[in-house]
Amino acid sequence: MLLVGLVSLPHQVVAQEADNVERIQVTGSKIKRTDLETASPVSVISSADISASGITNVENLLQEMSFSAGVAGNASNAYWTNGGYGTAQVNLRGLGIKRTLVLLNGRRVVGGGTGANSSVDLNMIPTSMIERIEVLKDGASAVYGADAVAGVVNIITKKEFVGAELSVKAGITGEGDGESQDVSLTLGTEFDKGNIIVNLSYANTSAVRQSDRVACPMFGTEEGTFECFGSSTTEGGRALLADGTQVQFNQDPNTATNGDNYGPYNSANHSFAYLPYLNAVSPMQRLNLSSFANYQINDSLQLFIESSYSNRQGEQIVTPRNGFAGIKVGADFRYNPTGQDLEFLRRRNTELGAPYFFQETNTIRIVTGLTGFLSNGWEWDVSYNYGRNTGVDGWTFDMDPDRAAQTLDDSICTYDNSNGIPCGDWFGKNELSKEVIDYVKYRREGTGGNEMRTWSVNMNGYLLELPAGGLGFAVGAESRTEKGWRDPDSTVLRNGLEDPISGSYSVNEIFGELSVPLLADKFLVKQLSVELAARYSDYNTAGAETTYKMGLSWNVNDELMLRTVHSTAFRAPVITELFGGTNGENLRTIDPCENATGTIAANCLAAGVPVNFVQDGNTILTSVGGNPKLEPETATTTTMGIVWQPAFLEGFSATIDYFNIEIDDSITSVNGSDMLRLCYEDPIGNAKFCDTFDRHPVTHQVSELNQRPVNAAVEKVSGVDLNTMYKFTLFGLSSRASLDVTRLLTHESTPFRGQPTIDKVGDITEDQGSYTEWRSNISYSVMTDVWSATYSLRYIGSADDVNGSDLDPLGKSVGSVTYSDVSASWYFNDDLTFSAGVDNIFDKNAPYLTSWNDANTDVMTYDLLGRRGYVRATYKF
Repeated sequence: MLLVGLVSLPHQVVAQEADNVERIQVTGSKIKRTDLETASPVSVISSADISASGITNVENLLQEMSFSAGVAGNASNAYWTNGGYGTAQVNLRGLGIKRTLVLLNGRRVVGGGTGANSSVDLNMIPTSMIERIEVLKDGASAVYGADAVAGVVNIITKKEFVGAELSVKAGITGEGDGESQDVSLTLGTEFDKGNIIVNLSYANTSAVRQSDRVACPMFGTEEGTFECFGSSTTEGGRALLADGTQVQFNQDPNTATNGDNYGPYNSANHSFAYLPYLNAVSPMQRLNLSSFANYQINDSLQLFIESSYSNRQGEQIVTPRNGFAGIKVGADFRYNPTGQDLEFLRRRNTELGAPYFFQETNTIRIVTGLTGFLSNGWEWDVSYNYGRNTGVDGWTFDMDPDRAAQTLDDSICTYDNSNGIPCGDWFGKNELSKEVIDYVKYRREGTGGNEMRTWSVNMNGYLLELPAGGLGFAVGAESRTEKGWRDPDSTVLRNGLEDPISGSYSVNEIFGELSVPLLADKFLVKQLSVELAARYSDYNTAGAETTYKMGLSWNVNDELMLRTVHSTAFRAPVITELFGGTNGENLRTIDPCENATGTIAANCLAAGVPVNFVQDGNTILTSVGGNPKLEPETATTTTMGIVWQPAFLEGFSATIDYFNIEIDDSITSVNGSDMLRLCYEDPIGNAKFCDTFDRHPVTHQVSELNQRPVNAAVEKVSGVDLNTMYKFTLFGLSSRASLDVTRLLTHESTPFRGQPTIDKVGDITEDQGSYTEWRSNISYSVMTDVWSATYSLRYIGSADDVNGSDLDPLGKSVGSVTYSDVSASWYFNDDLTFSAGVDNIFDKNAPYLTSWNDANTDVMTYDLLGRRGYVRATYKF
């Protein structure tokens, strides 16, 4: 549900006298100020806004905002990115989760997931403890270090609370499924020299299958109709015979014969209905325990401790295993009904059942330190930040392909199982013996984790008083080490399906920042200030780099402010990018040789791919992993904006900001569809892409792709943010209206210098989410002393499918989509509040797209669940 109060920081306050206002720190600067106005655009989501939304997951708060784009994992889309199985993430500007820095109370957080993951798991932060979320929407490497290329999400928790508060929430979809429960207990007290606050939270989400929302995987036809299809990994198995024909083995276990039937493979008749084995919502349980304490040692020295523990358990049903590609069987094998040598192409081993992919993670974070004041008013702090994440994941069962191959080689196996290796009848559905199933089946389990240790020291204050105001400064140093590891299951290792990961890096940094007031109280200049920052970072893996920031803020008068920031950033490759071993994944990939025309058709034919080629399924086994030769990527960010608070319209404020981000030598992996397309567009000029895949010599199907991170040439993103808020009284009721709009102007990537530029603006990709030109959030709230209500709209602009064509006119593009949400609260008394809300109140269906065969839509962008509601009670005692 849309947040009701997302605003840019500068319009939350007006200029005030310094001696009446406590100095505070705003995300994007280490200098404490007397107001919130800075040159950088910062948006804020308050605790009241979070409460009104009814959302209990931090990722949902952020992923629905107009400044988010692309792909990031969460429970309701059942997809995980960058190996962070089960983690909840945020992706600012669609530049990737690794380029968005997530902070907790201004400090870094250890990576989540189940091993060697670089992104923070937002599941570890209970919404009931959040005071506000500040989103810095420009680069901030000079202030916070690497990773802050697209921006910073700073989650600030409650620090002061007295008493006890219990919140209980339950939700369900309009279909009667997807039940969720959330319980939070917060306790706080103050004593003579300090305070402590403790929170215990529990959340539980039930599963929803994609087949509960969609009848079948579909593709559109030229006639504007839909046809169902299934997976080419079939029950019973299909094979390539020695004479070059493809056959499908018996799929009817009730056949009157002995089950040895086989015949020509036909996708329409033999494909497997896989949709019931995919989740629309993955079941998950989360337990969070956190505490924050402050102790005043004396008038100028304070001790603080932040600690948190999070346990997350989740699982996703997955399709029955295959693992049969490439296994060859002799003509004289007893169970081979064909009388020919053959090669198994694919087999859906439903005899083993459908496994569940499970994860459990434990994350702890402890931050402790001292803050103090010098006699001249300067403030200092020193802190130690420790975080450790450990996890286990795996399958309730999997199939050992090496053992499966043994059961098809009678020089190894025996038909009477006399040596403990039984020969298997894999030629048809439900022909396998229990002994074969028990021999090939095993529980798959891997472990891993992440660890971070950080020492930091900071000082800030005002050096001297200039004619236009105080000269603010901040300096500091930081030393950080991070390590990650991943130990795959021993059977997986033996079959070469995944490599272990182990790596670490360390970085030492120093930074400085100045806020210089140039003019004040002049003609057309209420205040003119310059902000300067620089940071020197020395990585043991990537060398040294210096980044800087230059900002200018010009308050023309009390109503109008102009601002601009130009900064540089860099991001050192993380552990998985440097040290990640080979891992095979079946990734959604489009083979351009199917239905090819023009130059691509000619080049496919020249490479031996026949004119009538049809891709076998929609995924290709893709080898992913790390690249030890990676170098850092660098970026420049420019923002320019206007803040307007007109005196004639009290309560109204607006900001408009232009942003432009350019990344050089960007660390990226070109997806399989693009690699294949670029190869066949120009096999000579794009020869490096033609070396990344292999085709089967007979079927011409792509048998394997190699997709590893590289330092590509350039990525460019630009756009405009518009934010407005109006607080007013209507019919005697306090009202608030807000509008947040992002217009994406460019989102380009050039795989390598001299290669074609790919522009994602206005497109929905097959695996990286949506990059619509327009996204916006609109809300209207009414508040009284007794009740409050909010009506919200989430707008997602129209977009084209990158793989759309006239062959599927229904899926080549999608029009704009608007979701309506409503919520209300009743303040029964000072201690008891009841709340309720409904998301997607008009039960709008997700649109059909060509590129998305899982649920036929982009589940990272559109609402697959439909109408859903919640009720909540909060009691203070």
